[in-house]
Amino acid sequence: MGFIRRFFHWLKRSDPARKAARSHLKAAKRGDREQYLALAANYIDLAQTFFGCSFSEPTEQRMARVTQLFNELWQNLPYAERLSDFEFMLAQALIESTSDQKLTTSQEALVTKLRLLNAQSRFAFLAYAFGNWPLRWIALVMRIKAPALHRLLSEARCELCSISWESLSLKERECLEAISAKLDTCSTVRANKSLSKRTSQHPRVKEVKAHWLELRTELVEVRMRYVLNQEDREQLLSNILDATAAEAMQRPALVDRMVNTVHFSRHSKIKVS
Repeated sequence: MGFIRRFFHWLKRSDPARKAARSHLKAAKRGDREQYLALAANYIDLAQTFFGCSFSEPTEQRMARVTQLFNELWQNLPYAERLSDFEFMLAQALIESTSDQKLTTSQEALVTKLRLLNAQSRFAFLAYAFGNWPLRWIALVMRIKAPALHRLLSEARCELCSISWESLSLKERECLEAISAKLDTCSTVRANKSLSKRTSQHPRVKEVKAHWLELRTELVEVRMRYVLNQEDREQLLSNILDATAAEAMQRPALVDRMVNTVHFSRHSKIKVS
């Protein structure tokens, strides 16, 4: 059974969409702007939603932010040796562009709660819940281990349910982190029963789970609030294409490319204003 689970896990890692994205990245690094646009199209919904859950601003201004973001990423594209490198630059740019923000409230309580999360927690949560990124992708681009990511997501879920993480006992926290880990794995029946029994011993953990189920519909509504309609989406892609036409790619030094082959750390600072 263990071999079968590992086999299906391997198939999951090799999905066609990701293979296509790698192909787009390879062609885009040679200067093909249309291929870059195809690559960027996979990430603009996440960027729009992230900025929407960070700032209170008109749609046009948010689109301008996203255009600037992907224009900056285009200029830094030659630094990326792997698709995960591109995603790392994207994640860091989003996080760093909102890490020093002042709180902006919203008429929707859930949006305000999302804005109250720190930038790292907000990105991890939105990439997982809205972007449908597997947890291993998120952990990779955020340069953290899986346990740290599960803690981050568990804390975010508690805050969105108006339950203080600090008020939970160590065992309650560990149980929530175990539930988070289970969501992205193919657990056995025995493991599921064991976790269910463990959860039943902690009423507040059951309370968080119940609140979480109630929030799912509201979360879908939040996402749809910031995802562009087809006309605006096409306009945004056109804006990105026009912006990249006016900017040349940077040419990293040989030493930077060599370092990035082993560990991606060399690229220009990306700051979206």
